[in-house]
Amino acid sequence: MRLTDARVASIKPPETGQAEHPDALVPGLRLRVGAGGKKAWTVRTRHNGKQLNKTLGSYPVLTLADARDRARAFLLELDDPSPAPQRRTFGELATRWIEKRAKVRNKTWKEQERRLELHILPDWKDREVGSITRGEVADLFERLEDTGAVVLANRVLAVVSAVFNYAVEIGWLDYSPAYRMKKTPEKARRRFLNESEVAAVWNNAALLGYPFGSYVQTLLLTGQRRTETARMRWEHVDLKEARWIIPADETKSDHGDHLVPLAPAMVQLISALPRFGPFVFTSDGETAISGFSKAKQRLDSIMASKGAEIPPWRFHDLRRTAATHLQRLGIGTDLIGRILNHAPQGITATVYGLHSYENEKREALEAWAAEAMRLKGGA
Repeated sequence: MRLTDARVASIKPPETGQAEHPDALVPGLRLRVGAGGKKAWTVRTRHNGKQLNKTLGSYPVLTLADARDRARAFLLELDDPSPAPQRRTFGELATRWIEKRAKVRNKTWKEQERRLELHILPDWKDREVGSITRGEVADLFERLEDTGAVVLANRVLAVVSAVFNYAVEIGWLDYSPAYRMKKTPEKARRRFLNESEVAAVWNNAALLGYPFGSYVQTLLLTGQRRTETARMRWEHVDLKEARWIIPADETKSDHGDHLVPLAPAMVQLISALPRFGPFVFTSDGETAISGFSKAKQRLDSIMASKGAEIPPWRFHDLRRTAATHLQRLGIGTDLIGRILNHAPQGITATVYGLHSYENEKREALEAWAAEAMRLKGGA
C-alpha cells in the first residue's frame, strides 16, 4: 500500500503490541504504530547478508515526505561503494555538507564555510560526530551571544543545525543535538557614525596601515558589504574607468553583477595600494584578509591612544553610515538601495527596469566621498 498523509494520520493503534505499515513507494520504509498510539518511521533492508533496521524519527514531527527522503538517503548511503570511515569526524561531515548541500543549494555558501572555519571547526574538527552533545551546542551558541554578537550567534547556530540535520539525513546520526534549539530574537541595529566619528575613524584607520586601514576606508566610502569588500580582486577593478564590478557569484544578492563607481578619492586610495596576489586587500598575497575582530581592536586602541575614542561600533556600521550620510546629502532611498545592492522591488524594477544607474550612483558616491574628505580634514 502506498502511504499518503491522510492514511498515515488515520491509522489506528493496535490493541496490543505493534503494527507496521509498509510504504509501496520507498522499499523498506515502514510506519510502526504502537498500542499506545505512538507512531515512528523505520526503514528495513538487507546489506552484506544482514538485516538492518533503522529508526528515522517520530510521526508527526517527521512527515511522510521527510521520512521518504531520509529512507532514500539511508539506502543510497548503503549502496555507496566507497568504504565508510571507521571514525566520522565533524570536520569530515562539514566538508561533505559544503560540497553536497551548501554549494548546490545556497548562494551564500562561502559565508557559511567561513563561519564553520572561524567559530566551529577550531573546537570540533577532529571530534567524532556522535560525541558532540546538545549541551556543547548550547555552550557554543551562548559563548558567541556573551560577546554581544547575537546576529552572528544565530547565523552560526543555523549552520550547525544544517550540518547536523544533514548528518541525520545520510545516516551518520539518529538525531540532531541542535534539534529545535531556539535562536535569540534580533533587534535591528541602528548605529551609524556621525560626522565627527567619521573623521575619527578615517584618520585613525590611516594609522592602522595596509591592508586593514585602507580596507576600513573603502568600506566607509563605498558602503559595500564587509565580506564582498574583503574579497575585492584586482581583476574586477578598473581604475581608468573608475569602476569596481562585484561578480554575481560573489554577491549576497541574486540579480547579477553589481557595479560600484569609484569616486576620485577611492581611485587615489586604491592606486596607492601594493599589488601582490589576486586580492586588493591581503596579508599573505594569496588569500583575502581575515581576522576582522583583531583589526577592529587595534583600530579602537589607536583611536583611544589619540583621544578619539567613540561609542561602540562595528565594521558593518560603516555601510549604514554611508547610507545615512547619502540620505543627509539629499540622495533618494531608491538610489541608495541600488548603491548598497539591495534587491529592487516589484516586477517593473526586477524584470523591465534594467538600467545600470551608473551615472546616478557615481554622482552620489562622489558627493559622499567629497563630504567625507571635508569631514576628515576638519577633525
